[in-house]
Amino acid sequence: MKNIFSKSLILFVFAVFPLFSFSQIFGGGFIFGVCGSQVDGDEQSGFKRPGILSGVYVDVNLGKRSSVDLELYYAGKGAVLNESFTDGTTYQVFKTSLRYIEFPIMYDFKITDKFSFGFGPAFSYLISSKLIINGFVSSPDDYTMNNFDFAPMIQSDFYLTDNILINVRYSHSSFSIRADDVWYNSNLSISLRYKLK
Repeated sequence: MKNIFSKSLILFVFAVFPLFSFSQIFGGGFIFGVCGSQVDGDEQSGFKRPGILSGVYVDVNLGKRSSVDLELYYAGKGAVLNESFTDGTTYQVFKTSLRYIEFPIMYDFKITDKFSFGFGPAFSYLISSKLIINGFVSSPDDYTMNNFDFAPMIQSDFYLTDNILINVRYSHSSFSIRADDVWYNSNLSISLRYKLK
């Protein structure tokens, strides 16, 4: 898993970061954040599955207030259900752990100097999955996850400074992420983005 992400990250950096020499048009930086996830169709609910977002992005300026962002990051998704008892203990009934490499292409429009709105598609590749039911890890033969996911996204950016911003984003799969059932990723994330000068 780490090898796949590392190779993808290195390829992305070497492919697009030389464009920074055209600093009036191209920019970019780093992404780090957290996401709350659920899987629609697994009979659970709520954005209870925490995950990590970590990667890089490049933005292409289209004008004074609009840009296209190309991103590449690791994203942890899935779902979890914990049952609480009266004695204060909890028991994990169900957990789905899904790890993706995600490549969003976002159009971003700056409404004010401190706020922007964006939307676009994200293409994802599944690098690992694990399904746990009542404490037991399910055999990969018992379920089949699709390797690819496609999800429209909407987002808002809040600028703390010229090069530090907070990104809030929602996405939902357009197609089932599971081949032998009907499941959809639903994801709400918040990330800190550092924009290189």
